[in-house]
Amino acid sequence: MNLTNNIPETMIPGSYSEFNYYAGPNGLPANIQKVLLVGDIADGGSLAVAKPTAVYNESEVLALAGAGSVLHQMYKAAKNAWKYAQISLLRHTAVAGSAAVWTITLSGTATKSGLVRVIWNSKKVAVGVSVGDTADYVADSLAVALNAETDAPFTAIAENGVVTLTAKNKGAYICAEKGGVNISVETESTDLTATGVVLTAGSGDVDVEDALAGAFPERYHLIALSVSDATNIGYLKTHLEKAAEPLEQRGQRGIVSAIVSGVSDAISLAKSFNYERLHIAAVKNSIPATTWEIAAGLAAIFASNSQPNKPMNGLPIPGIGLPDIADKWSGDEQDALLYGGVIPLVETDSELCIVRAVTTRSTKDGVRFTKLIDTGVIASLDYFRDCILAMHKVKYKNKVIHELLADALNEDNIAIAKELETAQILRYIDSYADQFITEESTDEPGRMLCQIPAPVVPGLNQIYSTIDLYLN
Repeated sequence: MNLTNNIPETMIPGSYSEFNYYAGPNGLPANIQKVLLVGDIADGGSLAVAKPTAVYNESEVLALAGAGSVLHQMYKAAKNAWKYAQISLLRHTAVAGSAAVWTITLSGTATKSGLVRVIWNSKKVAVGVSVGDTADYVADSLAVALNAETDAPFTAIAENGVVTLTAKNKGAYICAEKGGVNISVETESTDLTATGVVLTAGSGDVDVEDALAGAFPERYHLIALSVSDATNIGYLKTHLEKAAEPLEQRGQRGIVSAIVSGVSDAISLAKSFNYERLHIAAVKNSIPATTWEIAAGLAAIFASNSQPNKPMNGLPIPGIGLPDIADKWSGDEQDALLYGGVIPLVETDSELCIVRAVTTRSTKDGVRFTKLIDTGVIASLDYFRDCILAMHKVKYKNKVIHELLADALNEDNIAIAKELETAQILRYIDSYADQFITEESTDEPGRMLCQIPAPVVPGLNQIYSTIDLYLN
């Protein structure tokens, strides 16, 4: 072996030394999971379309996306779920359509005091009603109180006893029927009449294709969409596939949330994609949260899991409202969803929780396929590849091929695998030692070929026990 160094030539007697910061093991790279939130801005926001932008506090989000916008709501949901999440915002193409409008009509004159309360998702705003207050007066007060809630997803005006709420974002998806904002009104201890909320649905569809193209050059480990229609999930799948290709090597996972009427709707959506980097979480019928808040919160929980193969069974998504008890997935429904590649979300101990973090990759050639059903498997493979690439870039950049290179490279590949074995991400590396193979290509000068097994440690999802009854 010919030893080399970067010490300059000199004739002066003495012992000279330099530092090599890259010798020996460098440890595994940090498994930081960056989150990209894809949504829309409100009036006053300055974020350009298709320009992903990292944000570090809510003040920056307000300046870029506007208070109460879909992106602002997604950011808050992600930070509520895990405050250390590293978040970037991505604005999709502006929706060519109209905003949803909700109207609340008040009538009468109060003969006793009480409250009028407006509820959207899990938030509430109430105004007091005194004897003699007219519907016009209470409507005006209610509009003032609602506009004081700058984070609300709508603006309010009042006229002739009618409170009109206009969504801050355009599009059909903003309505509760599409998994968006649900608004209701109630009165308490007052005879002032408040009619139920009348909705005029918004129009126009979201299109994330151009936005994802703008984000393609950068790696975002987790991408949460504000919508869950098949067209936009298709764009997300294409983006994930291209980014994971060998020439790109940017493993990423996508997350969407759907509010469905039953198991079959969710399974049908998942099976139409059947992809290991895509996750669809489902709740039934209604929930006091939007699909974009659920997706953002779920992405933050995924990002908090620094050991990629560690299951997230039963983990809560803090800050997300709970479904009605009648809309809780039954055990049979949960099982069907999991087999179909859908993440059921259920209420446990007054929190909305992940049952099991599965991918939509549930079949292969029409037959059940279990290798990639848990998200921890693809996440572990991505991290293993990241570790191998990081080592290659440090130790083998600008090297030449010599007779000892293949063995050295192979041993370094094994060493990375052994470190991951210590971290309980891979296992049985000694048993797979003969399957680590490195050799020089005979077809392409300057190319080394590596075969690297990846025996991922599976997460513990189930324990089956038989309890024997003895009567003595």
